Amino acid sequence: MSYENKSIDKILKIAPILLTAIELSEAFFRIYRSLDNNTEKPPIKQRENKISFHIIEKSQATFKEIIGFNNVKNELRSALEWPLKYRQLMKLYDLEPINGLCLFGPPGCGKTHFVRCAAGEFGANLYVATPSNIGSVWYGQPEKRIRRIFEEARSNTPSIIAVDEADKIFPRSSSSSVHPRLVSELLQNMDGLLTEESQTVIILLTNEPWRLHDAILRRGRIDRIIYVPPPDYETRVALFKYFMSKITKNVTIEVDFEELGKLTEPSERGYYSSAAIKEICRTVKEEAFKERLNNNYDIKIDMRYFMVGFLKVPPDIDWKQILKYEEWAGKKASFTTK
Repeated sequence: MSYENKSIDKILKIAPILLTAIELSEAFFRIYRSLDNNTEKPPIKQRENKISFHIIEKSQATFKEIIGFNNVKNELRSALEWPLKYRQLMKLYDLEPINGLCLFGPPGCGKTHFVRCAAGEFGANLYVATPSNIGSVWYGQPEKRIRRIFEEARSNTPSIIAVDEADKIFPRSSSSSVHPRLVSELLQNMDGLLTEESQTVIILLTNEPWRLHDAILRRGRIDRIIYVPPPDYETRVALFKYFMSKITKNVTIEVDFEELGKLTEPSERGYYSSAAIKEICRTVKEEAFKERLNNNYDIKIDMRYFMVGFLKVPPDIDWKQILKYEEWAGKKASFTTK
């Protein structure tokens, strides 16, 4: 028998074994693929479930808890109370309710606190969207999350949808392909509010309103644009009193709160935000506490402690930034206050 014939005979003898091995290999591969697919899907589903736009809180805060800013509070009340509480009654008078607002201003001036207090004031369920809980590496997920928050808010009225750092989610321009899709999804849902009877209002919060997509700020979508400025003199005085109110027995009568309001007047150094005034008061308390630990006797806080606070906590808002806000407010805002 030739060498070729012997080789053929050997191949024929082991052919069934080879075929069985190949079939087994293919079967194992199919099982592996199936298991692999099954292990991929649950984590994705879990990620989706973790992004739950549940009611952040049934806020107990009200406008009474906002120190100062009376003009802003009054504007928010007039903008939100009617659509959240009297939407059906407005129809009888042929009045279109406000569906969207934009609160803008420098950081640390209480925009988020305003929204939380508004939700409590009018008994609205509060939903919050942020860049961190909207963003996703998975294609199409950010749009689904926008859609989902609107669906949940519409089914739990009256409700407020607050979009924090809105300029980062819906920018005017972006190199990312995600942002145009997000803008489109938001516009569809905002336009849907116009045709529905649900008592839902969207509020955009931003430190840089000029970066927001123009289509979002169009009338009929965002009907009120409200500037939340740094605290004025009366508000600064009220803030100092409030932040020191829990330790009044440790504060001497020499502490002049009106003078503290004057010492935080805007200057070339900049403006003090509400957050900065809170930090000054915290520094005052810390200095008094450290002295109490070192000397083992009760400390009475006087103006010297506040001078230390001013040294450690400078103005946190640049005056050029305020000029930019006021310029934009003059062009876009429906309500401003200085």
